[in-house]
Amino acid sequence: MGKNGKTAVLLLVLMFFCGIFRTQLLRHARMRNLSENQKESSVFREMELSEEALISLNELLEEGYEPGRLLSVLLPWENFRIPPESVWNRGVYLQAAGEFQTFRSLELSRFQKAMSAVWDDLEEFPLDFVPVYEDSWLFDRSFGGERQHEGCDLMPPGNQRDFYPVRSMTDGVVERIGWLPLGGWRIGIRGSRGGYFYYAHLSSYGRAFQKGDRVSAGDLLGYMGDSGYGPEGTTGRFDVHLHIGIYIEGENRKEISVNPYWPLRYLEESIDFS
Repeated sequence: MGKNGKTAVLLLVLMFFCGIFRTQLLRHARMRNLSENQKESSVFREMELSEEALISLNELLEEGYEPGRLLSVLLPWENFRIPPESVWNRGVYLQAAGEFQTFRSLELSRFQKAMSAVWDDLEEFPLDFVPVYEDSWLFDRSFGGERQHEGCDLMPPGNQRDFYPVRSMTDGVVERIGWLPLGGWRIGIRGSRGGYFYYAHLSSYGRAFQKGDRVSAGDLLGYMGDSGYGPEGTTGRFDVHLHIGIYIEGENRKEISVNPYWPLRYLEESIDFS
C-alpha cells in the first residue's frame, strides 16, 4: 500500500473513532440532564416549549402517550432547548426513553413523576373562551414586598366581576379555600398525580366548597373577579382576571412553582371553543 493509501486508511480510522467519541460525549451530556434533583432546576420550572413542540406533542398523544411521560424524556434529550424546527416523533421518543431507562432509570422515574404531576391531570381549559394572556411567570411584583409572579394572568374581554365562570382544569381534591391577602378569594385543587392547581382573585365560588371535597375537570369553581391585595373583601386594586398557578412538592422545598403558560397553551390547543 502506498503512502497515500496509508494516509487515507488512517483518516478513515480517525473519523471512525471521532464519531464514536462524539456519540459518547453527546450521550454523557444527555444523561447528565437527568440529575437527582432535576425537578427543582430552573429549566424544569420554566417548562419552556414552542408552538412547533406543541404540534409534535399532540401528534404523539394521538398514539396513546401521556404528555408528562413524553416531556420527561424529550425535554432532557433536547437539553431543555426547543429549536424552531424541533420535530418529535415516536422514533425519537423510543430512542431517548431507551437510553435514559438504561443509564438513568431511577432519575427518569423521579422526573417522570414530577412531570406527570404538572401535565397528566390536565383536561379542561379553565375558561369558556380564549383570554388574553402572556408568559408572565416570575415577573416582578411589589405588593407585600418585592417578589416574583408565580403564575399566569388570564384577562377577560370585559372588566366585569362575577360574570366569567372559572372551571377546574383537573380532577382532584380541594386542599385550600378562602381568603388570602395576595390571592383574594382563591381555591387550590390537588390533582391525583400530586400537582397543586391554584385559582386566585375570584369574585365568588361555584358552591360552598370545603377542604376535602372532590371536584372533576370542568366543574364550576367560581367566577373571575378582582379580589385581593388587602384584608378580606378587598376588591378594585386591579382589573378583573384569573391568576393560575401550578405547584409540585419538592425535595428541598415544600412547594415548587412551575410556569403554567405552556400547560395552558396545551389545553387551549386541545379544545374547540366554537
